Amino acid sequence: MGLYVALKKGFIEGCRKCIGLDGCFLKGISKGQLLVAIAKDENNQMFPIAWAVVGTESRETWTWFLRILKSDLDINDEGEGLTIISDMQKGLYLAVQELLPECEQRMCARHILANWSKNWKGVEERKRFWACARSTFEAELRKNLDKLAQLGKDISNDLVNFNPNRWSKAQFRTSSKCDSVDNNMAESFNAWVLGARHKTTISMLEEIRKKVMNRFTKVITFVNSWTHDISPMAMLVLNTNVKKSVRVEISWNGDIGYEVKDSPYIHVVNLIQGTCTCRSWGLKRIPCAHAIAAIHHDETNLIDSVCKWYKKETYLKAYKHFLQPVTNMKMWPETLNPKVEPPPVRKMPGRPGKKRKKELGEIPSSGKLPKRGKTMSCSACKSKGHNIRTCPNKPPATLEQGRSISRVIKSGAQEKLISSAIVTGDLGRTSSHKLHHKVQQELKVFRDDVADFSCGSNYF
Repeated sequence: MGLYVALKKGFIEGCRKCIGLDGCFLKGISKGQLLVAIAKDENNQMFPIAWAVVGTESRETWTWFLRILKSDLDINDEGEGLTIISDMQKGLYLAVQELLPECEQRMCARHILANWSKNWKGVEERKRFWACARSTFEAELRKNLDKLAQLGKDISNDLVNFNPNRWSKAQFRTSSKCDSVDNNMAESFNAWVLGARHKTTISMLEEIRKKVMNRFTKVITFVNSWTHDISPMAMLVLNTNVKKSVRVEISWNGDIGYEVKDSPYIHVVNLIQGTCTCRSWGLKRIPCAHAIAAIHHDETNLIDSVCKWYKKETYLKAYKHFLQPVTNMKMWPETLNPKVEPPPVRKMPGRPGKKRKKELGEIPSSGKLPKRGKTMSCSACKSKGHNIRTCPNKPPATLEQGRSISRVIKSGAQEKLISSAIVTGDLGRTSSHKLHHKVQQELKVFRDDVADFSCGSNYF
């Protein structure tokens, strides 16, 4: 298991107490799974904490992984104040309940959507699901669930069966200062080490260690590009909320309370306690639009209201500990400890897959876009549901459309069949000069045939 002292100290001193857990398959000759624990730094970028190779993903392997993680990160016995975000991993939920019963356990909203949308497909359904997931207070969640219920019978009840306490911001605790509804930080790490996952176990672990070591060096130089004392991500959120604060109406009670009207809701802001009834300020610890309006009315410094978890000083604490370089395997000292063997290979039927399985409705990163969910449109009558081949109002082919139509041209007693290609110029990819010459030749042959036929009729 890879859990280094530098990563341990960096998480304890400079990261919010929110951990993403995930497992991914190894792609090389050594089969098994890689369990990872990832946090978020002050710029909401991934901060690797630990990773380990196991044979299969189960309650026993997750219990072993969490027990070591709990001990090294100095997490209290019940896990109070800690937030864990995960997918629907095998055995993970039971392992967390056993070792960290008081921690907040969130489920990735993207995986909730993937399971829920098996019965409820559609673009509008997806939009309203994300509106429910990103609702920050109870009244907003109820309103979005009511809108979702308009799309079908029992559609809202099926979503509520997934327990909104685990995937909606309106039900999240505010202790971790993180409002993430997905597990993208762990997914990003899995994609980041994809190349290493094709190698043998020791080579893979060494490459991951080097990638993390090199990343720490680059991150330290990145902090020099900050224009403010807070991270660029926090500054982006703050500027967005400043624009939203222009549209609200504020009333002051003369003491410490502010009443902020943001139609159709009226929120109460308390600057002393740092709270707002929309709960967005408490979840992220970056002032929301209602709090910003109150701060401007109070004429206090807006930057000072941003939590320490987004400050440059805290960011440097997370990355001030470095991974130390090591020699290669040929120079490692010999040990009398038993050798660590790779997990047993369990051959699966069929050809082993290389690419990650796409979720339902996920857009591919390359190639042609899927036509699933698109409505066919006719280019002739502009109606939906059919194309020009099956169009009931399909117009007849005309010369203006450039179609090849055979026509009968009469000259005296003779009838000759001539293709419209001669008239429309449908003779392939030729220049205009060659096209004109070919048309003239065809017409000359036609006139000669007509003349011969006329002479013959006079003779007889």
